[in-house]
Amino acid sequence: MLKTTFKLILSFGLLTCSIATQNVIAGGEAGPIRLKDQGHFYVGIRQFEIPANPNAGRFGAAGVGVYGQMYVGYQLPEKRTQKYPLILVHGGGGQTTDWMGTPDGRDGWLDYFLAAGFDVYFVDRPAHGRSPSNTRYGELADPPSSGFIGFLAKSDKYPGKGDPRDPMTLAQLASSNPGPTVDNDMLKENFAELLDKVGPAIVLTQSAGGPSGWMSIDAKPELVKAVVAIEAGGGFERLPLTWEPALKEGESIQTVAVGPKSEGLAVCNMQPENNVRILPNFKGIPILGIVSPQSPMFTPSYHCTIDFINQAGGNATLLRLKEDAGIDGEGHLMQGSYNNGKIVQLMIEWMKKIE
Repeated sequence: MLKTTFKLILSFGLLTCSIATQNVIAGGEAGPIRLKDQGHFYVGIRQFEIPANPNAGRFGAAGVGVYGQMYVGYQLPEKRTQKYPLILVHGGGGQTTDWMGTPDGRDGWLDYFLAAGFDVYFVDRPAHGRSPSNTRYGELADPPSSGFIGFLAKSDKYPGKGDPRDPMTLAQLASSNPGPTVDNDMLKENFAELLDKVGPAIVLTQSAGGPSGWMSIDAKPELVKAVVAIEAGGGFERLPLTWEPALKEGESIQTVAVGPKSEGLAVCNMQPENNVRILPNFKGIPILGIVSPQSPMFTPSYHCTIDFINQAGGNATLLRLKEDAGIDGEGHLMQGSYNNGKIVQLMIEWMKKIE
């Protein structure tokens, strides 16, 4: 009887172990990673007075609250082989988890950067992830829908292919924030403070995180060595940037519609040829723009962002994944795609050459 009981216990233990093993997420595609340090800090901590509230008991003590803060996590490889650290800036509704893995459990770009020998800093922009929201930013919006995430993720090479009810789409949705967030002036100050702490760095942005890269260049051109802009938002005429000649009070950047260069491309809003203002702080800073072949928002129009930068005196290059690198089937959320390892290697090779 004792032997039979022991066999049953042993069998159940092995079965449990087997089930557990099957549910473990593997990863490891980026190669081995050894860290010498990791941690986090906050930049952009601003204070406001909170008066005493006698109706709230011990929680009603007077003091200060904070707002505008931005979480910065970092991981430093045991053997740093790359000259400049990276600053990773997530897109709209995302957070640092966008870089840490894929919906189906493969290695994220953070792993590849560390394995390649980069020191890596990754932020949660205010009101995203570990940077708590605040009523000072505005009224909290409703959660984003899986339909919106599916629209962004839809492509042949993304797990679940953007199906709004697929578990992979819901896994991406789980990290999405409804907003709102801080204004651009505050965000620009946060990245200036971060660059002062980190020193010369390469800034990597995606989607709605794009303006953070452009404002980083403007705030600290001596500390931004390059920008990798993955289908990054533009809106230069609405950002707090330095223009030459300078804009007068109430004046704005003028744009005109310019027809597409080839079939299938969108019309671009460019500065008039006889009235081009320059972005002097962008001069000489390498910018690599990356666009996928199946992104409904960016595939037909991202060349406009790159052309606008170059017209204003910048140094930007556009990499089309399909035409220039032979990587097809990609959409906007390419960091989670089945080709994410191929795409990140393109970026790594480009960043290794930055002087």
